[in-house]
Amino acid sequence: MGCLVGAHIKKGGGEVYFIDTNEGHIKAIRDNGLTMEIEGEPGPQTIFIDGAAVTGRETGSCDLVIVLVKCVDIELAVESNPELFAKDTIVIGLQNGIGSKDILAKYFPGSLLGTGVLMSSANIVSNGKIIGRTHFSNSPVGVYFSPVDLQTPHRGVFKELETLLSAGGMPAECSDRVDEFIWHKLVSNVMGNGISALLQLSVEDSRGHDDGWALMKELARETCEVAKANGIDLDVNEYLSEKLVESPYDRSKVEFFHFVSAVFDSFQKRRTEIDFINGAVVREGQKHGVPTPYNETIWRLVRVMQDNYDFKFSGY
Repeated sequence: MGCLVGAHIKKGGGEVYFIDTNEGHIKAIRDNGLTMEIEGEPGPQTIFIDGAAVTGRETGSCDLVIVLVKCVDIELAVESNPELFAKDTIVIGLQNGIGSKDILAKYFPGSLLGTGVLMSSANIVSNGKIIGRTHFSNSPVGVYFSPVDLQTPHRGVFKELETLLSAGGMPAECSDRVDEFIWHKLVSNVMGNGISALLQLSVEDSRGHDDGWALMKELARETCEVAKANGIDLDVNEYLSEKLVESPYDRSKVEFFHFVSAVFDSFQKRRTEIDFINGAVVREGQKHGVPTPYNETIWRLVRVMQDNYDFKFSGY
């Protein structure tokens, strides 16, 4: 996702540097540029950015840092790259779930801090090469973001980012409604990510099964009730009308199977984002007295799984 966002900032006229601990990927980008295959665009394109490194020491301070690691890795990423941040560097977190803003607030003042959400997707297919889409089919915008402090004197930086991304071909919006969009994306994540991590199935296969869909509907209902208690009015029927898979389920008619990042995390025995997705719904529900038994079950099951990867049955 960092490649997708950064490349479109570069295409829009910005000066862009990538920092990533994946040495092979960074070396390929540094030597040969980033190759992208973007849904709806003819053929691959190669973008040459201004620099790619495995540590901020090689880059130095920036006007703007976009933090595009998962919530579980934010603290490590920030603490490992202090050279990126000057006293007036703007920092924007673009994570799934609820909680990244609170983590970043430990390190940066609200006047310099931004939050947002991505309505887009990308995957690395090999070092230096990604495939992706600049925005989902049901969203006109690929990136929503906003300063945490709406009265910040640095709002112009956020507007400039909006301009660069949009000019580069990735629709972006600096919106005061960003919390609404974050919760909107959270409902989708809640419905699919935990189930996918546990079952190692695509979203389509989970949704296509009547029992999977029944569980997803309850997860969505709880999340919308918690959102409403937080002042975000989401219509659960919007999500329940998005089964996406015709019933009865015919797998041969599905054109694309989407494996969410939680599938890769659990397959590769990594920590997932579950604490910031279903776990966040549980925490917010407890604050407001809203019961969330379905979300709590998925949250606890994924936590059990990821704490016991090394003890999974592998045959006799």
